[in-house]
Amino acid sequence: MDFLIRLEKILTQLLEWVLVLLFGFFLIMVCVLVLLRYGFSTSIFGGNELVTIAFIITSAIGGALCISKNEHIAITFLIDQLPHSLKLACYVVGMLLIAIINGYMIYYSYNWISMAGHNPWQPLGWPQGIVHAVIPVGCSLAIFYSLLKALLALTGRTNIDVVWMPED
Repeated sequence: MDFLIRLEKILTQLLEWVLVLLFGFFLIMVCVLVLLRYGFSTSIFGGNELVTIAFIITSAIGGALCISKNEHIAITFLIDQLPHSLKLACYVVGMLLIAIINGYMIYYSYNWISMAGHNPWQPLGWPQGIVHAVIPVGCSLAIFYSLLKALLALTGRTNIDVVWMPED
């Protein structure tokens, strides 16, 4: 169990750094593209597409990381009123449902990628499957985090007094 906790921490830190780098990339790219467009009437070939790709990747990874940090949107008023055992059951069922939904998304994305993945992503000419592959990767991470959270809750290794992060 300690191995899984360490793995989660290492993976989470790695993915957070990937997100920081991608956010930095598309922040700089957007500023440069705007400066070039309005200041010099030019642009970087494929710059807008690279920003879009970076945004898609950050969305897929960020959704999985929110599961790790219990930061997804939730209305927990009723769950917070339940006794601990029922609250635990609701939390575990919720995590399992998240895993199942992401499993279906992986299943359906393979068919989608096989049909549209060979088309070139203009103007770069990359196969769209390279970009579309982020969907099953993000969903796989979401499954890992949700199953791990359910397992940690069942073994008492995580506190479920606050099921999801409260709003500030």
